[in-house]
Amino acid sequence: MLWTKVIGQKILKNKLKYLIDTNQVPHSQLFTGASGYGSLPLVIEFSLSLLENKSVSKVTRKLSERCQHPDLHFVLPVVKKNNENVVYSHHYIQDWLMFIDTKPYGSYSEWFESINVGNRQGLISTADIENVRKKISLKAFNGGARVCIVWGAEKMSNQASNAFLKILEEPPKNTFFLLIAENQEEVLPTIVSRCQITNLGPIDNSSLMDVIKKKTDNSESLVVKAQGNYNDLLDLISNDEYKEYETLLIEGLRTAFKVNKNKKLIIELMSWSASLCKFGKEEQKTFLKFGIQFFRDAYLLNYSLDDIVTFQSKTNFDLSRIAPYINDNNIKELVSLFEQTHYNVLRNGNVKMLFVNLALRLSKLIYLGVK
Repeated sequence: MLWTKVIGQKILKNKLKYLIDTNQVPHSQLFTGASGYGSLPLVIEFSLSLLENKSVSKVTRKLSERCQHPDLHFVLPVVKKNNENVVYSHHYIQDWLMFIDTKPYGSYSEWFESINVGNRQGLISTADIENVRKKISLKAFNGGARVCIVWGAEKMSNQASNAFLKILEEPPKNTFFLLIAENQEEVLPTIVSRCQITNLGPIDNSSLMDVIKKKTDNSESLVVKAQGNYNDLLDLISNDEYKEYETLLIEGLRTAFKVNKNKKLIIELMSWSASLCKFGKEEQKTFLKFGIQFFRDAYLLNYSLDDIVTFQSKTNFDLSRIAPYINDNNIKELVSLFEQTHYNVLRNGNVKMLFVNLALRLSKLIYLGVK
C-alpha cells in the first residue's frame, strides 16, 4: 500500500494493511471523523490496494489517475446543474477527480463551493443509489473485487438511505462498500449497524510538521492550533501568510507616501524593498497578486461597491482609510506596476532591481492619488 496522500494515521494504516493481507476485509465499513483527519485519502488508498495490481509501479501517478479504475465507484452529494430530472455522481466525475488531487482533505463545504451549488443543498439521491446497484450487479471488469466509496454518507436522503440499506443487507459477492461520514449520528442507524466502524482521530503533530516543512516562521504554533486537522492547518498557514503580506504592503504604502515629503525616508523604502527580496519566488508572486487585488478592492470602495470587495483584513486594517488615495489618477498604473513586476519575477528577472523599481514607482504613484 502506497499511502502517498495519507498523513500520519500509522495505526490505522497498519490495521487496514493487515485486513487485506489476511483476507479479512469486511464487506461494509464506515469511516468517521473530521475531513481534515484524512478519511477520504485513507479510504481511497485502501480501495486501490484492494483493486490494483501490486506489481505495477504507481508512485508517480496522481490520485485522480489511479482512481479511474473500472471497478471503483464513487457516490457523492451533488446537485442538479440545470434542468435535469435526475443527477448522478458520475456527472461530476471530472470535478471530483480534480478535487481529490487538489483537496484530498477538503470538507463538504469546499466540495460544494468547487461545483458552485450556490444556496442549494448537495444530497445523495435514491436514483444515484439505484444506479450504483445496477453497476455492481454486473461482473467486475477485471474479474476481481469491486469497491463503492460513499463520501458523505450523512448526505443521503431518507429514501436513498433505505435503498442503500437493502444493498447492504444482500451485498454482491466480492464487493466492498466504504462509507465516509463526518458525523456518525446523522447516518441512518440501521446502516451504521451493518458496518464495521473506524473512527479517525487527529493527526499527530510530528506528521503534520513533516508535511509543512517549516512553511512559515510559526509552523510549530500553527500545528498546535490545528489540533491534528490538516485542512485547518492549511487555512491557518494561508491566513498567516496573508497577514504577513498585508502588514508588509501597508508598511510599504505608508513609507512610500511619506517619502514624497521627507526624502531621507528613501533609506526605509529601500529597506522595505529588500525585505521583499528575502521571500521565495512563489511568495513574491503571491505578495504581488495580493497587492493587485488590494488596490482593486480599495478602488471599488470609492464607488460604494462593498458587495464585490473581497478584502478581509487579517490585521484589523480599515481599507476605507486608504481607498481615497486609490482613484482614477493612479489605479491603472498601480495595478500595471504590480502585474509587470509579477511577470518579470515569473521570468526570473533580477528581484533586487525589480523591487527597488517597484518601491520607487510606488512612492510616486501613491502620491498621485492625493486630490
